[in-house]
Amino acid sequence: MSEKTSLEKSHSKSSNAKLTLACVEGAIFFGLLWLGLLGGSLFWSQTIRWIVVGIGGVGCLGTIALLAVFKR
Repeated sequence: MSEKTSLEKSHSKSSNAKLTLACVEGAIFFGLLWLGLLGGSLFWSQTIRWIVVGIGGVGCLGTIALLAVFKR
């Protein structure tokens, strides 16, 4: 059985799924961050708003770190 080439490995289903999930996760956390920053005062109290901003910010940083170490 022959080994897969670099191009075949980088475009495998698992690699594409990991990258897609990381990007979706980043989009969710980025949206949560901005929801807390801009829209949170309309919906929630100040304490809940800053909790949402914190979760969104930490999630964005985590996603950036995840994408930085991602290898195709």
